[in-house]
Amino acid sequence: MPAAPSRAPCANHPDRPGRALCMTCKKVVCQECATQWEGINYCVLCLAGQRQAVRTKTTSLGYLPVLGAIAFLLWASARLMVWVNVVAASFS
Repeated sequence: MPAAPSRAPCANHPDRPGRALCMTCKKVVCQECATQWEGINYCVLCLAGQRQAVRTKTTSLGYLPVLGAIAFLLWASARLMVWVNVVAASFS
């Protein structure tokens, strides 16, 4: 059975007692090294990796709806201009 986090030393600071367990790499870390993100404990390196993964997903997929809306508005405005010209030509 693994040692409890409070009894094992910190992976980064061997002179400090461990207070948390990183849920990604399973290292025991002290209070200074532990960071909670969305209620889950991470060490500094694993937290940086989690944030980078979230940032990459968000930025690459975030532009697709905007580009689709712009393409639709360009198409609709071109159709509207053609229709207005046809109606205007029929009155002259």
